[in-house]
Amino acid sequence: MNKAELLFEAYKERKTIEPFPLTQEEAKDIGKEFSNMLVSYEGFGGYKIAKGGVIGILTKKMITFDNVELWFPTHKLEVEIIALVKNGRLEKTFLGLELPATRFNTWDLSQEYIIADDAFAGRLYVGKEIEPPFGIFKLSINDKFTAEGGPSYSIKDLIKSDMNGYISLGAFIGPLKISKGDKIKVEGKKTINVKLI
Repeated sequence: MNKAELLFEAYKERKTIEPFPLTQEEAKDIGKEFSNMLVSYEGFGGYKIAKGGVIGILTKKMITFDNVELWFPTHKLEVEIIALVKNGRLEKTFLGLELPATRFNTWDLSQEYIIADDAFAGRLYVGKEIEPPFGIFKLSINDKFTAEGGPSYSIKDLIKSDMNGYISLGAFIGPLKISKGDKIKVEGKKTINVKLI
């Protein structure tokens, strides 16, 4: 089994694996092969833009509009603006949550592992439609204020001409550790409430 197949098996079985030896050059090939396997398995849904500009693929099944089922042993929480894009053109923007997950058994990994592991793509919750200017948002986890922040990125600078689907544009709050059963509330110009199941 090659390295992309190891990641794909871990994804399908919802488990984690030990980090394997990895070079920067092979990470791109593994990431591309792993992403192609995911799209063949679950259909193409969009993209996620991770720290450092790494772009991952989101499958249709990763994207939800309801309470979020956590698929892996550990997830993180990020509050983001999500763009709906057709042929590189911005159609709508939404307030949402990204719940990155890694197929590896640790988060303490260098950028090669992020690239190979589809930019840690996990789940994407698409919340309420929202128009710019977006303003500042407050995040509460289990009714306890946790953090606040607002997007400072230019959406048009992040969208590429060949992009389609839902684009998770990058965290402006998080990443934060979360668990099954947590209740997430984001308040600002729009408010979303989500339970992690």
